[in-house]
Amino acid sequence: MRFCATIILLFIFPFSIIAQSDSSSPINVNGFTNEIKITNAASCFIDSSASLNDNQVLLSDFNIGYANFLQRLNKNYFHGIFWMQFGLKNNSDTIQKLFLYCGDINYVDVYVQSPNHVEPIMHGGSLVTKKDNAGFYNLSVFPLVIEARQSENIFIKLRQRTQEFDFDGIFIYNQTALNDSLLGDFKNDRTFIFFQLLFQGFLLCQIFYVLFQWIIIKRKEYLYYCFYLIIISIYFLSKYESYYGIDLLFSHYPLLTVYLSKTLLILPYFLYFRFVRSFLEMPENYPKLNKWIIRIEKFLLLYLILDLSFIIITFNQKIQLEIYTIVFFLLFITVASFILYLFRQKKTLIYYILTGSLFVGIGNILGLIFTYLDNNLHIDLGFHNMLIFSQIGIVLEIICFTAGLSYKSKAAEEEKIKSQQNLIEQLKANEVLQSRMQNIRNKIAQDLHDDIGSTLSSISILSDLALREKNIDQAKEAVSEIKNSSITLMEKMDDIVWSINPKNDSFENLLMRIKRFATTLFEAKELDYSIDIDQHVGNVKLPIDYRQHIYLILKEAINNLVKYSQATKATINVSCNNGLLQLSVTDNGKGFVPSGPITGNGILSMKSRAALMNAELIIDSELNKGTTILLSVRV
Repeated sequence: MRFCATIILLFIFPFSIIAQSDSSSPINVNGFTNEIKITNAASCFIDSSASLNDNQVLLSDFNIGYANFLQRLNKNYFHGIFWMQFGLKNNSDTIQKLFLYCGDINYVDVYVQSPNHVEPIMHGGSLVTKKDNAGFYNLSVFPLVIEARQSENIFIKLRQRTQEFDFDGIFIYNQTALNDSLLGDFKNDRTFIFFQLLFQGFLLCQIFYVLFQWIIIKRKEYLYYCFYLIIISIYFLSKYESYYGIDLLFSHYPLLTVYLSKTLLILPYFLYFRFVRSFLEMPENYPKLNKWIIRIEKFLLLYLILDLSFIIITFNQKIQLEIYTIVFFLLFITVASFILYLFRQKKTLIYYILTGSLFVGIGNILGLIFTYLDNNLHIDLGFHNMLIFSQIGIVLEIICFTAGLSYKSKAAEEEKIKSQQNLIEQLKANEVLQSRMQNIRNKIAQDLHDDIGSTLSSISILSDLALREKNIDQAKEAVSEIKNSSITLMEKMDDIVWSINPKNDSFENLLMRIKRFATTLFEAKELDYSIDIDQHVGNVKLPIDYRQHIYLILKEAINNLVKYSQATKATINVSCNNGLLQLSVTDNGKGFVPSGPITGNGILSMKSRAALMNAELIIDSELNKGTTILLSVRV
């Protein structure tokens, strides 16, 4: 069970400090010499069923010893009502004003029974709502006046509903002794008070810092973290508001410390989960984990509502703590698996969050250990503020968050710079593309001017010659030349129009056009042919000028094969491996000597177009052994 409790503390801020006392003196008189005398020793009574009214108790037999009374109060404070009775006498000839201090108890009622009457009851205690004229009453300090030579019988009624209390007997002070006691407590606690004020100031500064970040950047994680810090600040304020000497909320409505004791713990976890999801951008980076954490958030909200309803209705902190322990032990097991998953991602930003959570966990574990040593083994550690470990853990967690925030901002700035550089590179690429497009336009214009212009000029001359020619055979020959020139012109126009048509941008369309062109010629020549195209080649992306160059190179190779090779077999292969596109045209024809003199412009044009693509063109041919033309283009 101790191990389980240690694990649970990773999620628990508060520690239940149940008073343990070995005081053997139930009544302690301070500041008086012989003026005030205890006339009868303290006797005790316990109304275990809490069924008796006060008048019935006042008439009952107070026969329980103080040691037994104190033991039962410490162990079963939530069962029954505890009473103490003792007598006081003023031995002096003057009126004596004294103050009764009953410890830090939720509800304290004091009856003063004089010889002739019972004085009205006085109410006080840590959970009594403060009033403007309450004086010391809400601190369990009760003023009492005893007439000269008069005896009083004091009945004190104690009711404890919460786990945090302190009772070491009844202390009686005069004004001077009370002031000295309060001053001594202040001197002993001033370091603690200074630390608490410093801690609250640190939280307040961090809250404003995160809030300003949210106003400037408008990211949700800052708002979640801001509310997370506010709830933590309110939680510690509920514990120590009375130490600050100010009346804000819990001094006026002390019952809120009970009703909100677990609410102020559950809500920060909900907000912290929201913060982590947003800070690590889980919906985009870890969608599956994000869905699980959303489920936990919904569960926490439901549990918060049920827990608040339960404590308001029953006011049973013991059962509430047991349920809380079980729920958060199971939650810890679940979250531990999430932490392990995130840790394996090996990302710096995640390490900042996990380190901060680790500091909080270690602080809570140390607090639990020292609380156990102090309360159960009665080892004097020299201090009793066990929440200080949790507070130190929270401070370190905030430092980790701030460091993580700086790292994330730096990463975002670097990403912004990288995006700008990519944009600049894209603009440069667009400029290059525009330049290439302009070159293509110029090339098309040049082709139209050179090829088509010269062909039309040739057709015009031949037409004029045919009209003047009187010899019919020569006229027919001129008309035949006109026909051939027109067909050539139409093919060139078709090639140009096809290459600039956006519908033909895909490489697959280029291959289909080559296949149709080759099939028409091969079948007309009655060649045995095969065309093998890799199925993945259709996905290759090529610039418009590359498509035109490749088409014209292959067209020239196929034309040469059909016209000059005298081949009976032809093969076309197209493949792409590791970004290298390879296209080959092979025949079994008569071949030629590549290193010999080159007639015509076909091969020179092919080499020129390959050079424009930074491609490699290999012409492998041998007499009577055929020819292979291989074009390799890096894509």
